[in-house]
Amino acid sequence: MDIDITKLTSKGQVVIPQEIREEKKLKSGERFLVYDTEDSIVLKRIKNLKEAKDIKEFEEVFAKTWKIAKSRNVTKKDVEKEIVEHRKENA
Repeated sequence: MDIDITKLTSKGQVVIPQEIREEKKLKSGERFLVYDTEDSIVLKRIKNLKEAKDIKEFEEVFAKTWKIAKSRNVTKKDVEKEIVEHRKENA
């Protein structure tokens, strides 16, 4: 799983880093489900609107991910440190 940092523009847009766009073969105009949790926002690529309505599976996967992270005491600082190290290795 790739992790990177992006920022919100004044128009409310978020850029998905180029490396991730290329790896996932994302194209302009693709749709994403925007999933809001307490302090996180997650995007899930969807291929059609029917997929957007059926988010139960996504919620289950997301819940498992957070449970694993919490059980391993992964913090926001840990994630940020990994991002910095990853960028250094790939620079």
